[in-house]
Amino acid sequence: MKDLRNKNCIITGAANGIGKSFSLALAQEGMNLFITDIDMENLEKVKKEVEDIGVIVYTASCDVSKLEDVQTIAEEFYSKFESLDMLINNAGIVIGGNLFEITLDDWKKVLDVNLWSIIYSLKTFLPKMLDVHNGHIVNVASAAGLLGTTDPLPYITSKFAVVGLSEALFGQLFSYGINVSVVVPTYIRTNIYEKCKIRYSQKLIDDVGKDKLNEISRSLLIEMQKKAMDPDRAVKKYIKGIKNNQLYIYDSKAVLKGLLLKGANQEAFEEFLKDYNKQNQEATRIHFLKYGIDIDKYK
Repeated sequence: MKDLRNKNCIITGAANGIGKSFSLALAQEGMNLFITDIDMENLEKVKKEVEDIGVIVYTASCDVSKLEDVQTIAEEFYSKFESLDMLINNAGIVIGGNLFEITLDDWKKVLDVNLWSIIYSLKTFLPKMLDVHNGHIVNVASAAGLLGTTDPLPYITSKFAVVGLSEALFGQLFSYGINVSVVVPTYIRTNIYEKCKIRYSQKLIDDVGKDKLNEISRSLLIEMQKKAMDPDRAVKKYIKGIKNNQLYIYDSKAVLKGLLLKGANQEAFEEFLKDYNKQNQEATRIHFLKYGIDIDKYK
């Protein structure tokens, strides 16, 4: 996969963020694209940008949490292209809130989109890839799938699963001529957190109001986004890793430092996790205080 010209690629979650950046960057590499999302308005905008680059591109609406949708786009894809060279499982969501406020339905929704979508994708597309002993599977996980960070627990759980799945696939599919990579983004400037639902305690909702709480939370996320990496810059690193057939593809050395600490010094890593969470909680507390709200009262 050193030369991507005239190769065929499917990308899920391509209307925004990393998926959009992948679409445009791979189009520049000369790949033909089949891009999907549930946000068709923005997906069609991406299609127009890709067409302007001069490669073949098709779009389709796809709820990746539904097996029948994934099967439908597979039929559409193979009606347009003879073979699949690269499969990028990128679609993902976050539902925010602490362990006590996130519902079981929230857990199921996140796991359906972030994990089961990849399982559906593999069951649908892998057989034909195996028939021709060719292809590259790229699963977009997260640094939250390697280190137990402060992200919401369903998100962390799903991404740890994606990392484990990808690592096992790498070893099992190598002899069949199929490569597997897992992309491990750190903090990228996308709208995944801006679009996410956030769960609050009922007392906090009663005292402050849900709309106000969402406004405050969004302002915190926007503030954090200022320090995030541009997705176009990140995707350049990801494509380089794909071309090199790397299993793990990072955009920051900070993840490697965390992994080194995790493997070399368990006590230090445990302290790192505690401190990281404390810092995050303090930053959140200070932000809410700007709006006159002491969230410590609602613990």
